[in-house]
Order: sequence, then structure tokens, then C-alpha cells
Amino acid sequence: MLALCACNAHLGPFTSDNTQVDGNQPPPPDSPQQGSGDAGLGAWGTPALVPGASSTANAEDDETMDSNALDMIFAVAVSGNKDLYEMTRPSRTAPFGAPAALTVFNTTGTEESPRLSADDLTLYFGRDGNIYSSTRATVGGAWSAPAVVTGSGDTASYEKWLAVCTGNHFMVSRANGNNGQDLYEGDQGTAGSLVAELSSAKNEISTFLSPDCLTVYFASNRSGQTMIYTATRTAIGSPFSTPTQVGAPFDAGTDNEDAWISPDQRVFTFASVRNGAANKDVYISTR
Repeated sequence: MLALCACNAHLGPFTSDNTQVDGNQPPPPDSPQQGSGDAGLGAWGTPALVPGASSTANAEDDETMDSNALDMIFAVAVSGNKDLYEMTRPSRTAPFGAPAALTVFNTTGTEESPRLSADDLTLYFGRDGNIYSSTRATVGGAWSAPAVVTGSGDTASYEKWLAVCTGNHFMVSRANGNNGQDLYEGDQGTAGSLVAELSSAKNEISTFLSPDCLTVYFASNRSGQTMIYTATRTAIGSPFSTPTQVGAPFDAGTDNEDAWISPDQRVFTFASVRNGAANKDVYISTR
């Protein structure tokens, strides 16, 4: 297990337009100061199962949310394939409604790894190794028929978890021969290039980018078990810092992946196998 970093690699709060705030920034979930109350945020709460995205019969994972943390889209594995589901809630303190299958996306193949754009109006997801996108006019509105993301999401290698940030910059998890899944980034319309400082001889999956493209969360089994890692950089095109493993309360169990964090740093969701469960479920932590 990697040691936690004491550097200033913080995912800071965001304004209403999802730009990062200058000045003092609260620590990310892996910071040893997370319980000190910096910036008034305090410690992360004990992760709780998300009703509707956790069951004993199936595995639920690949969750993403809109910027207000009111709309959750996730994958459910049934009979070997995955389908996408969506559920919403009227406020952060209210329970989610019943999950509904996103039939506009689901096929007899596998739909997985959804990621929303910063404005919540474009959804990117994987289907049988390619990346597709769909748009909606408003949050809660109808989704358009999906279309493959040409150039960035239709290479000859298996791709999932395409995350898009400012200026249509992206990062994606892509199969890389004997190294399994590695992380690639670039501008949409191009295939991008390997992010060597984040990739390893093991699998790197579950890409999440902050809206300004400067902070990444991903999952890797480089330590033997799948854990969540994070890294930062000073500008697009600059190298990321050495990835550090996200610590408690997000490092329990045998499988932790699919990190998503709200722009105000108060909601953290992820998929995990823990508490004696046989399959992955979606968990949520708040502060």
C-alpha cells in the first residue's frame, strides 16, 4: 500500500460555474488532515450503501452523478452483461427514487462506465469496448440516441470511463496489451497518449477528472487489491504528481473503485466490496 502524500495536491472547492477557487483549499479524501475541519468541511462520514444501487442479487458499480448530487447513473451487472440505470432525488437529504433502466442506451451487449460532462448535459459511456455519448436539454430531460465518440472513443483497443473536462480535454481507460487497462488523455477527436506517470503494469480504471482537468481520481490494483488513487498537476500538459492512495474511510474492503466527488467537496460516491458483501455496491459519504 502506498503511503499517503503530504503535498498540496488538493482538489479544491468549485464555484457555481465549476471553476476552481484560489487560496486555501480543503484537503482531498486521502489527506491526513481530513478530520481537522479545514475550510469548515470536517471529516468524511462513514460510507453508507445507496438504496437502489445496492443489492444482494446483482453487482452495482460505475456510478456517476450530476454536479448537484441529485441525479445518479450507474451500471447493474445481470447475467454477465451490464445495463445503465438512473435514479434521482429532490435534495441531498432525501432518499433516491426507484432506479429506472435507461432503455435508450441499453442493448443486449454491455453498457458501462458512465461519466457526465461538467454541465450535466452530456453523458459518455462505454458499450462493448467503444465510447458513446448522448445529450439532454435539461437535467431530468430525455436523452438523445447515443452515438460513438469518433477519434477518442473508437480505437481498436477496449475503452471505458471517458471523462471530459474543460476545453473538451479527456482521459480514458484503454486496454494496453499485457499491461491491462492504462490511462490515456488528449483532446476530443484524437486518440490521445499514454499518461505514463499514472499508469502501471497493472490495471488503471474508473477515471474521474475535476472540471479544470487538474485533479484525477482512478482505481488500480497495483497494490494487490483494487484501491482508489488521486493525483494533481498545475496545468493541462504538465505531468501529474505521483499517485497517492486515498485513505480512510475509502480504503476498506477488497475492492474500491469508481470515485466521484461533488464540486463542493461534500459528497463522495464509489463502488466497493465490503461489509461481507459478495458483489460490488455503490456507497456514499458526505461531510
